[in-house]
Amino acid sequence: MEDLAKTKNLLDQLNVGIIQYLGKKNGVSKVDLDQRPPADRHAVLMWEQRNTCFLPEDLKNFYLTTDGYKLTWCVKLDNGPIPLGKLHINKLSQLTRLGGSIAPSHVNPTLADLDGDSDTEDPVSGLEKPTFDNRCKVFELDPCDGYGRVCLVYKESKTGGNEPRVEIWFLDRSLRWHFLSDSFIAYYRLLLMHMGLPQWQYALTDIGLSQQAQQWFNMYAPTRLELDQESLCDGHSLPATSKSGSVLDIGKVFKGKTDKKKPTGSSQPNAANAKKKPVITSAKSQPVSSLRSSASTSQLPNKTSK
Repeated sequence: MEDLAKTKNLLDQLNVGIIQYLGKKNGVSKVDLDQRPPADRHAVLMWEQRNTCFLPEDLKNFYLTTDGYKLTWCVKLDNGPIPLGKLHINKLSQLTRLGGSIAPSHVNPTLADLDGDSDTEDPVSGLEKPTFDNRCKVFELDPCDGYGRVCLVYKESKTGGNEPRVEIWFLDRSLRWHFLSDSFIAYYRLLLMHMGLPQWQYALTDIGLSQQAQQWFNMYAPTRLELDQESLCDGHSLPATSKSGSVLDIGKVFKGKTDKKKPTGSSQPNAANAKKKPVITSAKSQPVSSLRSSASTSQLPNKTSK
């Protein structure tokens, strides 16, 4: 019972009040969180051995807190509630590799054969796109109900080091890649800030949202949509790191990080800085090494709505 209560407390911190926030939204009903036990540490080690790569520390600690994530919510219409929002991260057992290492042939094509995009650079982030050959390992984080895939991508290091670069990318149905974030923590923040609205990943691409998805955003997350559009209009470089908003201490949420020492010195801003208008940027620029990530001031609870 004590472990169950501890897990529930960790999940409450992990949600950062999103359940309470959704519950206060007009027309929202049936906010349901699938509470899952932590993944077994042995299962994590087996996954790493089987795929010959290490899980990023933030994602590993996430799985040691909860084996995947699923939060759904509905909206009330005349004919009753209909499902709308879905925040989802695959279980560890569903974190499977896309493409595989099967030798290609004329009768056995691979995803590498189907990848016909000649442009190797993402137009928004300016980063090199993933590939389905041996230079990258691609694992599915979220199947996105068929309208694309959110992927955990391992890229070969070009600096000669042994550690690959790990990034989060969105693969649309035409097999085009779109950069989302440079760490799992940053992606998790994006997931919360967009509240799992339909096709929200397209808001961060040059494709944009469908008309129907944009209507839902205008109803439930208009400010978030404006921020995404501003981020895309900034140019081809990654936006600056956000310095505004409340702080989500991942070290206090994920297991395995609770013994991390806090830095000394005061973290409170001075009065002059406190009056400055905060820089509004996208969450996907959060550094990989940072385990303290800022939540969106426009989408988290306990903030004044516009």
